Amino acid sequence: MSDAEVKEEKKEEKIEEKIEEKKNLEVQEMQDKAEEKAAAEQEVTAKPAIQIPLAPRCENPIIGRKVFFVNPPLYVENYLQPELKLHEYEAYIIKDYKYTKNALRLFPDALCFIFIDDEMSYDGWFNYILSFQQDEKLKTIFVGLMSAMIPQQKREKFMMNLSLPGGFLMLNEIKGAELIKTVIGILELNGAKGKRKYLRLDCNDSISINGYFATQTQLLQVSIANISSVGFTCIFPKSYGTVLAKKMIVPSFSITLGRRSIATPSIVFDVKSFDNNNYFAMLLFLKQVGPDDRKVIKNFIFEHMEKRLDNLIYANPPDIDDYLGKAVSSEEKDTQTDEAVDEVEEIEEAEEVDETEKTAEKTAE
Repeated sequence: MSDAEVKEEKKEEKIEEKIEEKKNLEVQEMQDKAEEKAAAEQEVTAKPAIQIPLAPRCENPIIGRKVFFVNPPLYVENYLQPELKLHEYEAYIIKDYKYTKNALRLFPDALCFIFIDDEMSYDGWFNYILSFQQDEKLKTIFVGLMSAMIPQQKREKFMMNLSLPGGFLMLNEIKGAELIKTVIGILELNGAKGKRKYLRLDCNDSISINGYFATQTQLLQVSIANISSVGFTCIFPKSYGTVLAKKMIVPSFSITLGRRSIATPSIVFDVKSFDNNNYFAMLLFLKQVGPDDRKVIKNFIFEHMEKRLDNLIYANPPDIDDYLGKAVSSEEKDTQTDEAVDEVEEIEEAEEVDETEKTAEKTAE
């Protein structure tokens, strides 16, 4: 092949790439518009499970920021994270801190909340978080801390010497709905959701979701390209003809998620040509798709997002750096607790003595 032919071939490849990129952008823009419409309708007709005063959003890329909870207690894992999922935040659990940096280097604008009451001493955690600020790929991470028992003096050391845009949450002071409000306020302030209101799962060879709907004469199958809790994009052959058209209601639509089939009556938001052989269509779920079915869809989305993340972060070796902090044993924890109790008792005794002296002085007068 001559140099001229090689140049011509590369030129054609670049043109094809630009065409493909343009098509993908059209799909994304169409779906963003559809989801904005769905969000506006839901805000009018539905109330969230917990009313949350939202902070003003900062500017952020469309897809928002990932949220990580590192070394979390069961309360965070079993209560806080599921609530954040329901509110469409992409929140993940990393139980072993040694794999945290693997994840954060992939997502340098992520928010990361670290529970520091075990696994290492407080000094060890201090050095660990300080290492973020000394790493070019990690210093952009929005770090927040969680604790339920850190002494005030240690807490002040963290707050005075580290950058903590995610705050310092004391789990013994805020719980339940108040904890959710506080965390979501932090996430909103730091633009965690971005411009999208709903998490979207892109399908590939490992995630196959099919959609089905009936016409007057036949049952047709389409391939789901991506899905959220308010709708989906599908691809179907042009040989089907105009079976889907803008604003068409498709009451017979259903989708398969793994082994489960869900009835998803939908309305067509738009249809466009994808390539010479296929159309793509954006559909929004109608109100008949209730909260239970939407929860199944959300759980499916998160299950596969978590699998993808695990495959990324656990593919690399763990962090073996020594942060000069050993795990606190149960005996040491008991000792710390006893010391804290003794300190409180001493303060109470001093207050009682002071009160007795004041009473005696008044009596003498």
